[in-house]
Amino acid sequence: MSQAATAPAAHAKGAVDFHTKIAGDFHDSYKADANRLERMQVWKAVLDQYAPGPYPLAYDIGCGTGRLTGEIAPRAAKVFAIDGAEGMLAIAQRHLVELGYPQTEFRHAMLPVPDVSDLPPAPLVISSSVIEYVPDLKGAMDMLAKLTAPGGTLIFSMSNRDSLNRAVVRAVHRLTGKPEYFGHVIHFVDPAQLKALVEGAGLQLVETRYFGGEDRMNRVFRNVFPKSRSTNMILAVAKRPG
Repeated sequence: MSQAATAPAAHAKGAVDFHTKIAGDFHDSYKADANRLERMQVWKAVLDQYAPGPYPLAYDIGCGTGRLTGEIAPRAAKVFAIDGAEGMLAIAQRHLVELGYPQTEFRHAMLPVPDVSDLPPAPLVISSSVIEYVPDLKGAMDMLAKLTAPGGTLIFSMSNRDSLNRAVVRAVHRLTGKPEYFGHVIHFVDPAQLKALVEGAGLQLVETRYFGGEDRMNRVFRNVFPKSRSTNMILAVAKRPG
């Protein structure tokens, strides 16, 4: 196999290995980290508005340690969660049992899952800040669309290309290799690119929201710049025509 062919696979494995390594700290960061706490507030608000349920089935694609899986579990009779990092999945499984949702089913798989024919489409699919790490962005988006039932809702988030914070961190990473996670992020999008990505998968974009502005740098930036420049992430709500 050529070097060009193996590079995406190596990158994906590197991202998975990194997230397995940090799984415990990542899970615990949701207790105090300002950006993580804001993420949960934004996601809860969007879920309450667009996905109150109840649903027969929901998916969490790239579920990590299950923080958002726990938010959709009360909204669905069954939740199916997928992640490529075994360390993340192990914590997610314990977390959902602790929350009282043992009906959640987990699968260890790299994204995009090439064959989802055994997974029925669901009225709710979420994917929080995951597909920006996946080399095959179109394949990942197409997979999310396939899992979304006609008339169903897909909610996902990605890194904001217009973020001044992200621009600074990219420059620091090029010079120092820090922060380590940034070396695994491949895709950054602005609203126009996000809309094209959604529509290219046969979905309709309903709304976008900016979040990830509670760190020290963005709190300074937001005194001068709009949210499009002073936040790290974009959340998108999309519908599959029914």
